[in-house]
Amino acid sequence: MTSWQASVSFVSATTFTEDAAFDTIDALTNHGAAMSVEHDLTGGTVVLSVEAATPLDAATEASRLVTTTAESTLGSINVTRLEVLSEAAVDAELERPLFPEVVGYAEIADMAGVSRQRARQFASINGFPSPVIETAQGPLMGRHAVERWLETRNTSGGRPRKAAV
Repeated sequence: MTSWQASVSFVSATTFTEDAAFDTIDALTNHGAAMSVEHDLTGGTVVLSVEAATPLDAATEASRLVTTTAESTLGSINVTRLEVLSEAAVDAELERPLFPEVVGYAEIADMAGVSRQRARQFASINGFPSPVIETAQGPLMGRHAVERWLETRNTSGGRPRKAAV
C-alpha cells in the first residue's frame, strides 16, 4: 500500500453551517483531513491522506470517504474535482515557491549594466514588463520577464532613423 494525498472538491445541494464543516473534518481526523469552504457555504474542498495500491484506488477511496462523511454532516454533495498525488509529488509541490522571483529597479540596473535612473526609464518603454507587486518602495517586476525583455531590447545608440517617404 502507498500513501496518497487526495483533494476532493464538491458542491452541496443546500447551504451548510460552519459547524457542519468542522464535524466533517472531525469525522475524517484519522485521514489528516483539512477543509476549505466557499464563502456562501455551498461547497468546498477536503484534502486528506489515503492508503491505496494505485492512484485510481486512492481516488475512489477518497471520493467515497468524503461523500459518505458529508452525507451525515453537510447533506448530499456532488464531487466536482478530484486530484490524487503521491508523497513525492506533494513534496515537490511544497518545494516550489509560492510567489515568482521579483526584482526592483536596483536589481534591473545591475542586470542591464545601467544606472538606476536609466533602469527606471525602462518602465516607460513599450513592452517593458508590468509590475507584479506594487510596494511603498516601488514596483517589483518578475525576474524572468525582465530577463526576456533585456535579451530582446534594442541597445543601439541614437535616435531611430525616419522612414524614407
